Amino acid sequence: MNKHYWGLWALLFAALVFFAFLSCWQDGISVGGLNIKTPTFVRDVKALFDDGGVTKSAKKKKDDAVEEENDESWRAPMDTTAKNILFIGDSMLEGLAPRLAAYCDKNGHKLVEVIWYSSSTLCWGQTARLTELINKFHPDYIFVCLGANELYVPDIKRARRPYLKKILAEIGDIPYVWIGPPNWDEDTGINDMLAQELDKGTFYLSANDEFERSRDGAHPKRSSAHKWMDRVVKWMEAECAHPIRLERPADGISRASQIVIYQPPA
Repeated sequence: MNKHYWGLWALLFAALVFFAFLSCWQDGISVGGLNIKTPTFVRDVKALFDDGGVTKSAKKKKDDAVEEENDESWRAPMDTTAKNILFIGDSMLEGLAPRLAAYCDKNGHKLVEVIWYSSSTLCWGQTARLTELINKFHPDYIFVCLGANELYVPDIKRARRPYLKKILAEIGDIPYVWIGPPNWDEDTGINDMLAQELDKGTFYLSANDEFERSRDGAHPKRSSAHKWMDRVVKWMEAECAHPIRLERPADGISRASQIVIYQPPA
């Protein structure tokens, strides 16, 4: 680099130092009666940092994330009116439904229990059975417990997602809660699929719960299933998108207003 370029770089550097020096005086300086308004370079750079080195922009992003996390605009207020509840699912309802029936008796709800043995999202999604039940019983709240018969389905998101979407389309605008399967083994993706496809605040993940199992190693014992339903209700109080009045009854069970049973699919 020749001396001419060195001189230009030196001049630019000196100017930068001069303006940085001037910016340290907030009110400007006076030289020979001439008032020089100082630049704000240093102050602007300094203003970017606060809270021990965290920039304002980073702090704002953090504050926005906290605000979003605390935002519950997606969650409806507690509905204290009596509900006409439809509970559909597989054989897991044998343990869950009697406890939910006790909650319904305590809180003035009516419960219709529909057990389709060995059913799955495939079974319900391939038929119009859910639509028929909705048209017959006119529920204003729906509980679903499906997935236990799909723990080992390979490539389940491709194989079952269309049927899950059809079930959700049939439910439509009716508030619902989907109780996930009580895993006794690692699944191939049923819980991930449900978590991805179901609306926020509608899916209770049961896979990580602890259960006392019956002899088949899969179904929770009745007493354990009752505690399972209690956990679902407690979750609904805090995280459900559409919470309803479910004050805890005495530690007992009851019977649904009506029970419908379908035999295993052929």
